[in-house]
Amino acid sequence: MAHPPRPDSARATARLNPHSLTFTLLLGALVTLASFATDMGLPVLAETARSLHVPAGRAALTLSVFLAGFAVGPLVFGPLSDHFGRRPVLLTGCGMFAFFGALGAFSQSLHALLMWRVLMGVGAGGCSVLVLAVVRDLFTGVEARVKQSYVNLAGGVAPIIAPTLGIAIAQFGGWRAIYGALAVGAALLFVAASFGLDESATRGEPGALTFRGVVDSYLRVLRHPVTFGFALMIALNFACLFAYVSASSLVLIGLLGLSQRMYGLLFAATSGGLMIGAFTNARLTRRGVAHSRLIAWGMVAIVTTALLLVALTIAGALRVTTLVPLVIVGFVGHGIVRPNAAQGALEPMASIAGVASAVLSGTQMLTGALASAIVAALFDGKSAIAMTGMMAVCAVSSALVYTLVVRPAERRLAAV
Repeated sequence: MAHPPRPDSARATARLNPHSLTFTLLLGALVTLASFATDMGLPVLAETARSLHVPAGRAALTLSVFLAGFAVGPLVFGPLSDHFGRRPVLLTGCGMFAFFGALGAFSQSLHALLMWRVLMGVGAGGCSVLVLAVVRDLFTGVEARVKQSYVNLAGGVAPIIAPTLGIAIAQFGGWRAIYGALAVGAALLFVAASFGLDESATRGEPGALTFRGVVDSYLRVLRHPVTFGFALMIALNFACLFAYVSASSLVLIGLLGLSQRMYGLLFAATSGGLMIGAFTNARLTRRGVAHSRLIAWGMVAIVTTALLLVALTIAGALRVTTLVPLVIVGFVGHGIVRPNAAQGALEPMASIAGVASAVLSGTQMLTGALASAIVAALFDGKSAIAMTGMMAVCAVSSALVYTLVVRPAERRLAAV
């Protein structure tokens, strides 16, 4: 049910009705900043490298440094939002993304572009973590899981259209036009959030923003077996997903011979699995299916498809016709698992939802960046085993965390 307004809140409702479609779409759009910033540039990495006179492999660092900034942003913005409120901190993050995206469009060297990309990542990370916190502020229980699903559903549009959109924009103005478009999009979101969102958090407790207060809040999250277990599970699932995203162009275009256009279409198809999963989760949650059962179903899909991809790679039978359908099924599993795991992590942390959301976002981005770096280092241009192997390792590890850590902890807490 919806979380009741708190008397000590500055204003516990939004200017947009939190139950409205417009409110959900706005939150979904804010979480797409990271997807657009990463996926739109994937098909033009080689062009970026040529323009800046660097090897193609070094241009891929724009992805890694963005993820690093995205990982750091929540760790800073989360505690700030618990003290100062969600709205001003969210607007700061959105403004950072727009400003540094504009600077990226005029970069004359890779070093300058990498610096702006890090700061764009910090801003995008701040937006993403605060969307999670806003949902936790305003909703609880089944309603919160449904809202998380619909936000993910709205946000799932970005991976579907981003590569194709990036190619289309680059045809008119090259890779620099992509950064210009990102800056304009973020500026429009800044305006929409300024008028559409109001404060949802309670006032911070005195001393909460001191070094000791921040450390205590993070330790509280890290020591909670359910919250941190779900955070680790989300991080490993994201690493599985991002191992595919970061290497998909290398495998589908470089190894399997797809054109850029066909790659964009198939990337959209695989990303559509996330939307199908999120929509399915929302519907089943409304019908009363337990979150533990939904997570179990989703994890079976993720692990099974990842292991099948490894087997096909080893057997030399990996083709577009086998890779893409299996990835779609796995992505459906991700779309089911994530909203349930995210709300499961945030539910016990009402008073420090910003910090808890920061741990979720920070750990997933660090793990995703590490996974993509390992895949890039191990990719030999002859086999997809670096990608599929990393997907399998992360998927199995996530399932073990849920089975051995999260579920036993949930049962213990329920028995108290």
